[in-house]
This record gives sequence, structure tokens and C-alpha cells, in this order.
Amino acid sequence: MSHPIRPPAPDQPLKHVIAEYKHRAQTVTCVCGWHGSTATNDNRTSEWSGHVAANRGKRP
Repeated sequence: MSHPIRPPAPDQPLKHVIAEYKHRAQTVTCVCGWHGSTATNDNRTSEWSGHVAANRGKRP
């Protein structure tokens, strides 16, 4: 069952959360439309972690 994604109230920051996850490909799509990888290499952060960190507290 799919639930509609509600936009945040104007006084609330946008939350960057996974809208779709593809396990075998290790890819995610964020509710903001960003698409990237959850895979990590050599103890580095993933593209997804970088996206969330870069957008923490920002509104589009």
C-alpha cells in the first residue's frame, strides 16, 4: 500500500527521507527527487549519507 507524501508545514524543515529503495542495486530515491547510491567504499560515507548531511536544515 502506498501512502501519499505530504509536504512539510511551512515552518517545518524539509526532511530528506527515502521514497524508494532498490536493494540489489543499492540505490535510493529521496522524496526531494535526488537519486543516488547507498553503497559505501573503503569506510567512506555513501552518496545518500552525503545528500542528507548536505541538506540538513535546508529548504529547497
